[in-house]
Amino acid sequence: MRTLREQMSHGPTAVLPHTLRGMGGVGKTQLVIEYAHRFKADYDLVWWIASDTPLLIPGYMGAMAEKIGLPSAKSVGIDEACRSVLDALRRGEPHARWLLIFDNANTADDVKAMIPASRPPQGHVLITSRNARWEGVANTLVIDVFDREESIDFLRRRAREITPAEAGELAEELGDLPLALEQAGALQTETGMSSEEYLELLRQQPLEILDANQPMEYPGSMTAAWRLSINALEDELPEAMQLLRCTAFFGPEPIPIDIFRWGGVEAGPIMTPILRDPILRTRAIALIHNLALGKIDDRAMLVHRLVQRLLRADLGEEQQADFRNEAQLLLGAATQLNPDEETNWGIFSRFVPHLEPVGAVESTEPRLREVALKVLRYLYLIGHTESARTFATRFRDTWGAASGGEDRHTLNAERHLADILRQAGRFRAAFDLNKATLERARRTLPDGDELVLEIVNSFGADHRALGLFREAVAHDELSRKQHLDKYGSDDPRTLRTMNNLALDYALVSEYQRAVEMHTAVMDGRSRPGVGSKLEYLSSLGNLGQAARLSGDYAAARALGADALDYGRTEFGGAHTSTLSAGVDLSIAERLLGRLAKALELARDMYDLYESTLTPGHPETLAAGLCLANALRTNDEHDEAYDLTRNVIERLPRIYGSDHPFTLAARGNLALLERTRGHPERARDINRDVLDKLDTRLGRLHDYSLTVALNLSNDLHELEEFEAALELDRQTAPQAEELLGARHPLTLGCYANLAASLRSVGKTDEAARLLEDTLAGYYATLTARHPDTVLARAGGRLDFDFDQPRI
Repeated sequence: MRTLREQMSHGPTAVLPHTLRGMGGVGKTQLVIEYAHRFKADYDLVWWIASDTPLLIPGYMGAMAEKIGLPSAKSVGIDEACRSVLDALRRGEPHARWLLIFDNANTADDVKAMIPASRPPQGHVLITSRNARWEGVANTLVIDVFDREESIDFLRRRAREITPAEAGELAEELGDLPLALEQAGALQTETGMSSEEYLELLRQQPLEILDANQPMEYPGSMTAAWRLSINALEDELPEAMQLLRCTAFFGPEPIPIDIFRWGGVEAGPIMTPILRDPILRTRAIALIHNLALGKIDDRAMLVHRLVQRLLRADLGEEQQADFRNEAQLLLGAATQLNPDEETNWGIFSRFVPHLEPVGAVESTEPRLREVALKVLRYLYLIGHTESARTFATRFRDTWGAASGGEDRHTLNAERHLADILRQAGRFRAAFDLNKATLERARRTLPDGDELVLEIVNSFGADHRALGLFREAVAHDELSRKQHLDKYGSDDPRTLRTMNNLALDYALVSEYQRAVEMHTAVMDGRSRPGVGSKLEYLSSLGNLGQAARLSGDYAAARALGADALDYGRTEFGGAHTSTLSAGVDLSIAERLLGRLAKALELARDMYDLYESTLTPGHPETLAAGLCLANALRTNDEHDEAYDLTRNVIERLPRIYGSDHPFTLAARGNLALLERTRGHPERARDINRDVLDKLDTRLGRLHDYSLTVALNLSNDLHELEEFEAALELDRQTAPQAEELLGARHPLTLGCYANLAASLRSVGKTDEAARLLEDTLAGYYATLTARHPDTVLARAGGRLDFDFDQPRI
């Protein structure tokens, strides 16, 4: 109302009408009535012209003649009366302050002859219309539905017994449309009908319930308002009516316009003639928009849910089945879209709310199922795990019930479900599902089938997640060979298997091999058209992690900074891949001795993980370990201890108590026990952890050697110098064998061995060993690095565990 008043008060002096535009039932007529009443003191004459029948408009205008002192239409005829009225309005005689209201005018051509060619400053013209063609020929104010709070307040004022929750449910089902809300509220008040009863009737008999209880101040019911627009659409272009009926079987969310273009090839017998003719298709879409039966915005059509409901109710069962099939074929026409390409995410996001309304769960249409599976992939990639899991479970159960679970689409749905379960931290469930799915796929599909290879690739990640690191290497080496044979070395699918194998190598401490393979993957994905942006970000992070684990902290920091910047730019700061890059960068900063920066970044990432995922999600726990390690190195030992305990309490629920990640994290807790003054507790924990890691991984593994190094520090703290020396003499050459002489862990082991030698009086041997060790530090970490400084001073070095990517 305020906007309308401002437009009317400050508009140009030349006659340019003011048009209120919107779909039937939004309250255009009521707003004009309210305006005329509220500001009636500003006008000497207000004249209402019902304009939905253009032939009658001259008669309504001519009837004004007698009211303003001119010869009546009866005496001079309608045409002459109209001319005299328009002349009087133009001159402002006898009234300069007048308001003409043309209610429900379809087009400008219907009323332009009845609008004075010029007017006095206080002469105004108001028009209500459903037609978008008024844009550009009038000052147009678009009237939309209520927002949800307005709808709830509106209903509760009319039906005082209704609760806010009931009002919200009614508003949702009625699409916040004012006329429908008015009818619903009045019907409940006058009949005592409950909200539950009304909603049931709305679902079963929408035409009848929306035709009931017409408000006195409105010229027709919701059904009547709808039929007025429907009749106009069908009269002008019957094909547009067919297209609109098809949209009734989508959801009440924006429908991408592109599916009508793609559907020219894939549509059924009703829609094919319309969609294959681009001019006819464009005219039909434009007319639906112009008659306010659908809103076109951002290359999408939004059809109000009540319009959809009424359209469906107006069709017989056989017609409904035909148009639902057309809708399924249209959505299924998007099979060419790749969800791994981020440029397609916008349109996939618009597919999500239409899957259920078009019947994708129950459909046997192959192309629609393919699109549904692509939507699953999209939801997985953007991290919407719960929605993806719900759809995947329903697809598997419904499709599988009809086929016995061995058809291609069911197997593919199960493969996606396994990925989703793994992403949510349900590792055993993912492993078991993929194992069973792979067995059935190999039994029913040909050797080398693309889906079989996809399941094989997914199953490798399940091995990693369960801590079966060596088994993962063997599995993924075979997978890589199969992909190479089928697709060649440059195919994105082969690069994914190489990426996974590189992750395996890192988990068995073969860090240099991991670096080499991640580098090859990075090179492949850097070529135009080979990898997606998300895969490129993943490669940046994976290569950075491998570089860090191999001891190249500077390269890890550079790659981590690039990954974080790229992730924030392409996906936003809260995307899980961006957060993972931030955690990796924090670790690299910490290992380079930039402790304050590392702590600040670790806090930020942990807070974002907690708000984006859950406190118990595997990635949140990994970020928690990173933060705890940063706290310890910044001498915040108590906070680090509390956080580490919290993480360790949760890890067994996800990985199990004997998983290498759980055991290695317990080693971090032992380290904090010692730094907080409890070396006995630290020793006992580390002994238990080392025994179990030796069993799971063997001693020649980074995790085992890290715990062994820290255990020797516990022993040294407890003045068990000979025991510490014996363990150091074992650990240092083992680290050199596994990681190389210049790896930071190897250098730390030798620095500690030198300290142990001094503690038992072997100072000469200690000095020679320390000199060689410092040369290694100077060549790798520089003379000013905190580890170098501590080793040079004769101190003992501690190492901790950061959970890697899987």
